[in-house]
Amino acid sequence: QKAIVHHTSRHKQRGQSKYTPSTHNTYSFRMRLSAELLGSSEQRTNPLGERELVLRGLAIPALEHLGVTRDAFDSMDFTDNRLVRLENFPRLLRLSSLLLGSNLIDSLDHANLSKNVPHLKYLELSYNQIGSLLEISNLGKAASKLEFLSLTGNPVTRRQHYRLYTIRNIPSLKVLDYIKISKTERERADRLAKSAAGAALEADVQGEQHSSSHKTFVPGEGLSAEASFTTSFTPEEKEQIRELVANASSPAEIEEIEQSVQRGILPPQLAQQNRKRPPPGTENGNGSSTAEAAPAAAAVEEENPPMKK
Repeated sequence: QKAIVHHTSRHKQRGQSKYTPSTHNTYSFRMRLSAELLGSSEQRTNPLGERELVLRGLAIPALEHLGVTRDAFDSMDFTDNRLVRLENFPRLLRLSSLLLGSNLIDSLDHANLSKNVPHLKYLELSYNQIGSLLEISNLGKAASKLEFLSLTGNPVTRRQHYRLYTIRNIPSLKVLDYIKISKTERERADRLAKSAAGAALEADVQGEQHSSSHKTFVPGEGLSAEASFTTSFTPEEKEQIRELVANASSPAEIEEIEQSVQRGILPPQLAQQNRKRPPPGTENGNGSSTAEAAPAAAAVEEENPPMKK
């Protein structure tokens, strides 16, 4: 009941009856979640008396720097951004509510959530990209105290036995997709888990886990931009990247640079610039490359062959 009141109160305040699909595809920019942005964002007391940090509709692509909040909030609102993965939380023992509707989230780091956000009770994930029952299983490992969950508008809700599988794997849930979980549903979920259909479903989920653990390696994947910057570039390249960031003309340009760095490759501007340079040690004294000088030297030698002894 509290979860339903929680949801209703939030939307009465916003003048909405429900979440609607995101309009993030219309954005022409991305906003990095910097310490400055966190410090200047709206902070309020919501209808439940919780201290809430509001970061809605900023096209934020990733969670970072949340440590600067000093665990001062019960709730964080990241509705309508460009988040793709639920991860990178610092230790936030006070945080119990996360609003993440209308993003691009398709996966989560259950170990990070379980360790650093252990008191999560309310999770709004409507209109994201979660399509795998494996992520439901991971969510059960991540949030042992979760009471309210919405996955409305996610592809996973179209999977067979989605609701019963979710109820079984997150036993603390009281409300799923704005519908209170009944005793009958819990009994049906238990029966499904013990049946042949349940065993087949679990085998499918384990297959999804096996597939996800054997993805093709992508350089820099799984590293932060900072970690990749430290390990993937020479001192000269690091200096070039720093200069490129300092001279960037927009947040979008900085974001593009960071994406390249995170993947462990030079930003396109530097890669093109470095391709135009001759390889080290190939320049001679007059500024031309040794490759250019070689034909001329050969011509001189042909004209004046060495004398025989």
